[in-house]
Amino acid sequence: MKKIFYFIILLTFCTIFTISFAQGNYHGYNPDSLETITVNGYAIVDTNTGVHSMYYLDEDNNGTPDYFLNFGPWWYEPDSSNAARPGDAQQITITGGLVHSVMMNSYPVIVVYEINGEFWRDPFDPLWNHMGTYHGENHFMDSCYTSGFGWMHNQLQTVSLSGHALVDTTFIMGHYYLDENNDGSPDYFLNFGPPWYEPASGAVRPEPGDSINIVGGMLNNGFVPMVIVYEINGLTWRDSTIFGQHFGGGWLHRNMNYAEYFHAPFDSMDRITMHPGWWNGGGGHHGGMHDSLFCQIFEIFPQDINTLGNENALAGYEMDFFFPSLMMGGGMNNGMGCGGHMDFNSSADFQFHYSDEQLVNSNITESSVKVKYWNSDTDKWEEVSGANLNTSDNTITFSQANVSNFIILTGDSPTSVKNQAKVLPDRFTLKQNYPNPFNPTTIIEFSVPQKTTVKLTVYNILGKKIVELADGNYNAGTYSIKFDGQDLSSGVYFYELNTGIFREVKKMQLIK
Repeated sequence: MKKIFYFIILLTFCTIFTISFAQGNYHGYNPDSLETITVNGYAIVDTNTGVHSMYYLDEDNNGTPDYFLNFGPWWYEPDSSNAARPGDAQQITITGGLVHSVMMNSYPVIVVYEINGEFWRDPFDPLWNHMGTYHGENHFMDSCYTSGFGWMHNQLQTVSLSGHALVDTTFIMGHYYLDENNDGSPDYFLNFGPPWYEPASGAVRPEPGDSINIVGGMLNNGFVPMVIVYEINGLTWRDSTIFGQHFGGGWLHRNMNYAEYFHAPFDSMDRITMHPGWWNGGGGHHGGMHDSLFCQIFEIFPQDINTLGNENALAGYEMDFFFPSLMMGGGMNNGMGCGGHMDFNSSADFQFHYSDEQLVNSNITESSVKVKYWNSDTDKWEEVSGANLNTSDNTITFSQANVSNFIILTGDSPTSVKNQAKVLPDRFTLKQNYPNPFNPTTIIEFSVPQKTTVKLTVYNILGKKIVELADGNYNAGTYSIKFDGQDLSSGVYFYELNTGIFREVKKMQLIK
């Protein structure tokens, strides 16, 4: 009975703060659906309808709401300001993301980014990289974003925890927490890494209210301790040895005799290799160069790059170089921080890895993927010439002596499924549906390398067949099929591709 009561309370919480708004990529908002607006008015605070207070904005001061204000879960607080939720009838100025496709009690929803000029939330915040003590201007509304923290961080302490999952989907990616004592508030932040990461074990991120057992590495660096997940419910999530001595980084020394390479904390296939002879005697870009540097690499949301502009980027990366004094190379505002770059005497070798999910979410044809770096001298994105794209490994590699703070992967969108099918696939694939979660329609894409019989079937969570989306002979190619859940209830569904010699099942979520 206690568990049922907890689930009812949690379901109310999810309906108000998460499920009602989870309409986009990575189990959160679709960034294309959010229009940044600033609105002035008076707060209306409803303390009677839900388990926790609900907030509205009365723009024309007539006593009735004009917008629903989504401040996130009741326990959310900003990490870098003293902003607070408003009191009833308080005059406020809100800057946030207007959600066109989702309504709350028939009112437009604003996902709050700022209140009265103070920071509240960065919807793109790649919180999985926040593992150190140093932070630059690291939020969506600021002039630039930096993930780098250098070598100043706590050591990981292996812990085993049990409890219930809390999921905050008011960010572009879901933020996951563990409620250990079953009181409805988070006790630990669960760091599953980037939202596009999936382990080979078949383990999946939890749903709100799931009972979970976690083994991971804990650090104390936020409003609740962060646990980097190694195992969930007995299944391996990631290898705990991948982080090394320094998360995503290491030292370069003036007289080193062999190459040093550093990889991103959550993907060893995102890496930079620095060769002997890098030191240029003090003539580095934007000031003198020290005889040692700490190098760090991260994968971030492209939208957190303040110079992104109209680039259709599927992945973004940040390169940071720190002087021994823990200042970013060249200075915070004109060097390696905030879009700067450094010039070295020897070329650095780069490799970046992308996922099929990132291609789908950005609607980019894989064969068109290219790499660009931000040139702070010309203030524009420049394509790297001679980059080698390996579509089998989902990697792109290149060498360059000029190392930019920001690098992106971008590409072209297919004009139609017919054009996309001209490049024949070399293997069977079933991609994650997009968007996911969805309401009420979504696209399921699959590829077959030869003429074969295809069955594409949708099942409910009990294993009952809902519909067969495909049943027949298909020529070699890539196909997209629309699934309409208009007549179905909200919940988890599964779709299966079966060709007789290939079978794969994926999960999707319908949210109304």
